[in-house]
Amino acid sequence: MKRRILFFIGFFLGTAVLTHPLPLGHTYVKQGVRGYVRVLKGNQMPAPGMPRHKGKGIPALVYIYPIVNLSQVEPDQKASFYKTVHARVIKTVQADSTGFFEASLDTGNYSLFIRIGGLYYASLTDQYNHLAPIRVEAQKVTYIELTYKDRVTY
Repeated sequence: MKRRILFFIGFFLGTAVLTHPLPLGHTYVKQGVRGYVRVLKGNQMPAPGMPRHKGKGIPALVYIYPIVNLSQVEPDQKASFYKTVHARVIKTVQADSTGFFEASLDTGNYSLFIRIGGLYYASLTDQYNHLAPIRVEAQKVTYIELTYKDRVTY
């Protein structure tokens, strides 16, 4: 009986570790943001029966600002790239080699940009023209995937 109980405990603990979506060895934040920075390249045309590619995790600097509107940035010639963000940066976080990042933040609304080749990148917007918006709630962690699309075709 003891052996059976130990087997089930070991099985469930092992399963929890194997199915955990975040890298081990990190000190997880209790309130803020966590996620991945990924790059998608090449042909991304969906095909029947084929899973969608999520992209490859990349190390990158993540810049966290109070919520930024499209009117507060100086756009570059390339779509979703910005030369300047006219707001005070709250925090910068380095994503690791798998693209994983996290940051403790107060409750509120924020915009997240990644820095690529000397420019800021944010491809998501909401109905109010806020760039890469997230909301952090009390005692919660907001999950986001920041995906840089590099010469992607569909």
